Amino acid sequence: MVTTAPRRPAAPPTASGPGSPYPLADDDEEAAPPAAPSRRELPAWPLTLLFVGFPVWWLLGLGAFAAPIAASVMAMHMLLRGGVRVPRRFGIWVLFLVWVIAAGTQIDSFGRAVGFVFTYMNYAAASVVFVYVYNCPRDRLPIRRVLGMVVVFWVWVVIGGFLGVLLPKMGMTTPFERVLPGAIKGNEYVHDLVHPQFAEIQQPWGAPRPYNRPRAPFPYTNAWGSHFALLFPFVVLYVTQARSTVRMMLIGLMCASLVPAFATLNRGMFLAIVVGVLYTAIRYLSRGHVRWPAMVIALMVVGGIAALLSGVGAGIDSRTEYSSTTNDRLGLYTESFVRTLESPVLGYGAPRPSNTYVVSVGTQGEFWHLMFSYGFPGLLFFCGWIWLLAMRTRRVLPDSLLWLHAVLVMASFMLFYYSLDQTELVLVFLAAALILRGSAGGTPGGADDRGAAAR
Repeated sequence: MVTTAPRRPAAPPTASGPGSPYPLADDDEEAAPPAAPSRRELPAWPLTLLFVGFPVWWLLGLGAFAAPIAASVMAMHMLLRGGVRVPRRFGIWVLFLVWVIAAGTQIDSFGRAVGFVFTYMNYAAASVVFVYVYNCPRDRLPIRRVLGMVVVFWVWVVIGGFLGVLLPKMGMTTPFERVLPGAIKGNEYVHDLVHPQFAEIQQPWGAPRPYNRPRAPFPYTNAWGSHFALLFPFVVLYVTQARSTVRMMLIGLMCASLVPAFATLNRGMFLAIVVGVLYTAIRYLSRGHVRWPAMVIALMVVGGIAALLSGVGAGIDSRTEYSSTTNDRLGLYTESFVRTLESPVLGYGAPRPSNTYVVSVGTQGEFWHLMFSYGFPGLLFFCGWIWLLAMRTRRVLPDSLLWLHAVLVMASFMLFYYSLDQTELVLVFLAAALILRGSAGGTPGGADDRGAAAR
């Protein structure tokens, strides 16, 4: 049965980084000695397997399956440990997972069934990661340790971006691709997942030159952009807590990462980062902090100037002029809504070919995918949970964790134009779990939450 976990007084946070004005709440082992564990603790290595080991999965052709594989290990550990807790109203997300299964009854082809199974695996994997981190005690899995793993993942993303810039035509046949049956790997979607390409090479009709847009280590350039945007707050938070040498190295790499970021010509990525930074800066300033918001905004200004000088704005204008991507998206969004009205409850289970455009209906944004594939109830459950997490974490303490809250704020509007059904959703849920888990043991991590224990 499910019971409500009692609340205990919160221990005051202490400084966690050298000279850091914004301490991380869960690194204060000296402030309050951890209680002796009553059951086997959940290990941190499955998260390392996912984030630090990601390039290995990618080289094997399993990059798109890294989260489900790691989540399977996490699920086994939680089953063996028992006493798993979930936050209040987690049932909203469970309803979404159940509804997706019901919507799967509308699948009408083998190819769409493959895509449906893969998408559901990623939803389930993100759910497991969320519950797993939520149940990891703060003294056993400090935030700084998790941030270190995520920053390593970000480094792999930046390296993949540079591969796309330097070797845009390169790709490789992976071991997993070789062993897949022809009927499966012949599916275009599956091929994109298991056959890494370093960049998308696009040359719309009439364009004077091709656009080489980095995408490694992900299947699509938009996936690279969405990951880069969501990872940005994690990296900034780690930088604010790192020692001076590591801090300078990471700031240098952040500046270097602008090269592949600019090469993507990804408007949605730039918009998400700017909104996330400005939102966090305003929240910091409202709490009386000036130093770090000023430094980050200064970095953004430098990046903006670099973008103007490097011709990124002109490149984006040129691409949109020849590709009509904006009009196509608006047309697809309209068609998604109109066709969903014909199957409003269960949707169609998966995207389907458009009546007008080359791109399928139910793509080009998680919001539209949810609506078209799982009907309006599925859309309501998913968005309701994401937006609830954003609202519930808004009062987070200590102030440094506002950067994690920013991840949820960014995801709340990115879902209108980006897919969030792979590692992106894992990052969103990871940020939420790191904030909310403070209350899983009775000590609120700044969010007003009461954990529920499954017995």
